[in-house]
Amino acid sequence: MTDTRRPIEVGPLPTPVMAKTASPQRLRAAVARRRLFALLDAGAGKPVTLVCAGAGWGKTTLVSAWARTRPAPVAWLSLDRHDNDPQRYWSYVLAALRSAGALPPDHPLAALESVPADERERAALLTAGLSRLPDPTVLAVDDFHEIDDPQVLREMSDLLRHPPAPLRLVLISRVQPGLAAVRHLRAAGLLAEIRASDLRFTGEEAAALAHDHGLDLASSDVDQLVARTEGWAAGLHLGAGFLAGHGERAIADFAGDIRGIDDYLANEVLANRPAEERRFLLQTSVCERICAGLANAISGRDDSQRRLEQLEHDDDFVVRLGAKPLWFRYHHLLRDALAHRLTLEDPTAVAELHARAARWYAANDSVMEALNHAIAGGDWAYVGQIVATQGPGLILSAQQTALVKMLRRIPPEQTSATPELIFCSVVLLFHAGDYEAIPARIARARAMLRRQPDTASRRATEMTLFTAEMMAERAVGNMPAVIAVSTGLLGMLAAASDDGLATTQLRAVGLNHRGLAQLWAGRPGAAIRDLGAAASAARAAGVELAEINATGHLALLHALCGSVDEAGQLAAAARAVAEHRGWRYSLQAVPAHFAQALVELERHDLDAAQETLRQGIRAHHGNPEAAQRVVARGLEARLAAARGEHARARLFLDEARRDRSPALHAPTLDRWLALIEAETSLATGSAKEPDWPAETPDQDTPLALAQRVARARFAYAAHDLRGAEELLGHAPISTLSQTVATVTAGVLGALVADARGHGVRAVDLLREAVVLAAREGIRHPFVALAGSRLDDLAQRLRLLGGDTLFLDQMGRSGARPATGQSTSHGLSERESEVLHYLPTMLTAAEIAAILGVSVNTVKAHMRAIYRKLDAARRSEAVTVARRHGIL
Repeated sequence: MTDTRRPIEVGPLPTPVMAKTASPQRLRAAVARRRLFALLDAGAGKPVTLVCAGAGWGKTTLVSAWARTRPAPVAWLSLDRHDNDPQRYWSYVLAALRSAGALPPDHPLAALESVPADERERAALLTAGLSRLPDPTVLAVDDFHEIDDPQVLREMSDLLRHPPAPLRLVLISRVQPGLAAVRHLRAAGLLAEIRASDLRFTGEEAAALAHDHGLDLASSDVDQLVARTEGWAAGLHLGAGFLAGHGERAIADFAGDIRGIDDYLANEVLANRPAEERRFLLQTSVCERICAGLANAISGRDDSQRRLEQLEHDDDFVVRLGAKPLWFRYHHLLRDALAHRLTLEDPTAVAELHARAARWYAANDSVMEALNHAIAGGDWAYVGQIVATQGPGLILSAQQTALVKMLRRIPPEQTSATPELIFCSVVLLFHAGDYEAIPARIARARAMLRRQPDTASRRATEMTLFTAEMMAERAVGNMPAVIAVSTGLLGMLAAASDDGLATTQLRAVGLNHRGLAQLWAGRPGAAIRDLGAAASAARAAGVELAEINATGHLALLHALCGSVDEAGQLAAAARAVAEHRGWRYSLQAVPAHFAQALVELERHDLDAAQETLRQGIRAHHGNPEAAQRVVARGLEARLAAARGEHARARLFLDEARRDRSPALHAPTLDRWLALIEAETSLATGSAKEPDWPAETPDQDTPLALAQRVARARFAYAAHDLRGAEELLGHAPISTLSQTVATVTAGVLGALVADARGHGVRAVDLLREAVVLAAREGIRHPFVALAGSRLDDLAQRLRLLGGDTLFLDQMGRSGARPATGQSTSHGLSERESEVLHYLPTMLTAAEIAAILGVSVNTVKAHMRAIYRKLDAARRSEAVTVARRHGIL
């Protein structure tokens, strides 16, 4: 077959989404089947109508004709085998509803950018949104038999067990759908069904169909035709075509069942066509849907629009999709016959035709359709080229699962044939979580690229490899490598001097990766610059996921360093976009959730912190990232410590250190975990300081102030007042406000000053700390340092006319500020520490080991606790303590 490729048409062309959500139209009026319209009208009063029969029974024609009689638009979705992915399937459902006008601007699903990857969030979002549709909203889903993915079928069944009240679903299928809910609906009388026995043409309908073909048949001939075809719609159409214009033919000569369809279509529909028209039909049959631009690219012609409209006019087997003649499809029976005939007549042409279709789709940014045709044609080199140049954006999108399914169709022996195909194997490794195998594959691809000339295509592949390597190193937590690779990528982008959209998007991704790596590597100033630039670039390029991730990491940086107000604003902005777009449980939203949880911990809103942390862990679960996994365990430790569950806090800290990735290099995390360990030790009266990471003189080290304040707390606990004062008097340099550490330093400084006899200075320091804390709602330092001395200072501040409203509000909210009132039932500080271990499974000896005292001392404390709480045993003491709010 000669290559007749023409320049590919691009521009404002109809999209595949439009083709899938457009109701089939026919120029020739279909037979008005009023009795079946009545069945559909009656079925619209039930949640689901099932139109189920084999190929050619007129299911689609019937429902689309009925839809045009409805007073309100009917949403339409045509499925194919590529829709066996939950996110893809539900995305098209929403697109169909949107196309029909069923999702007004104020509807919660209207602005949804992509369907959530998380199954539970997806179900909750869809159930809530579909319940708010205009009542009634009819959605017709054609070719539902194409769906065999268990997850899609399960989610559909779950939805239909309690169907949204406004939704009326019409399922069109060749076979009984694999939906468990269908049996439930049928038993409950909530399912309307139209089967082949209903679709079978009556004599009157068959006579009307024959009349539409220019035939005036006697009633006996009509009866004979109906009997021969058994009322099968396709058979009747073919029979009428067989007889029309051929007076010498008899009904007895027509084979009316499906066995003769291929021969009939070959001998009647194709054989009588002009050679050019026949060739056009054969060539374009490789596509499930066709438009003029695609047909021109495949056939090498420039008159495809005219040909498609003429075919629609002349033949019932060519159907227009939608009101305008933009997209068309061939009837399944005709397309199957054409594909079979093409394989017999010109088998070598099939691959070339798919190649032309793939290139047209790729030029029109329909990557998945392009890949499908390239794979169907076995054009593996082009598959790699598509994925390397247009696929990176899909890796972290709603199309990820569908992309991976397609890439698994590449033969293993082909995955090392080109650098681009090696990248395809890297995508599969990334999806499988086999990050350690990725560097070797990338090195091999780069070695192959070095032997190629310096072209734009080679540079694009090199950038793609940089992106893949950067993401893989981020996944395992190798932050120095992420900084080096992202810097290399950004350098290539700068050298390319291309300000196109794709370049801006890639620059946003590169800046985001370098910024988050700078954060974990302990370079907050550089992190703020890169993450801010990344958020701006992502916003300009419309890459909202990258914007959410960059803004979330900025929030996390401020939260870790104690800049509560700034962190809260950034986290709220990122989470609002994620919520609005249906990305609450996406990996990109994880840092925003964790930042918000930290903000709530500093404000001592423990229930809110726990819920936000739960959301972050759930979002992180599906695609774990080494650094964020440590953050999750650290947050769990902080929350446990804030609740007084210090043994659990230590378990979480041990897990954070034990299960970390061997490649993880994140000094900021090491310092943060040491701070959590220090707080846990101080809360339990342990004098053992953690192994502090070294401070770097004259460098903006994150958490350096918090570390010095924690060391000062150890000095204060050891009654080394001078040492505590010296540590508090030398604040490290920082570009961040570090409000929490500043407030903690003020409260601790007040305690130290008071202990040294400087009462006036102590009250002044506490007043400043309270003013600063009230401004950002920071409560945690007052809870952590609560005790009789702080109670006395607060009382003095109140007597001197100081504003203690913030401390009083803390008391009313259930936190433990310095109020001068005790709810400890007379327990000493050491007894309170022992009490917090009683709900655990730890023995007295194990508690003694943790506290660094003898087992006899712990037993003595336990007896005192039982006496003061009027309890006879350990479990009863825990119950009493919880009832009185001590635990």
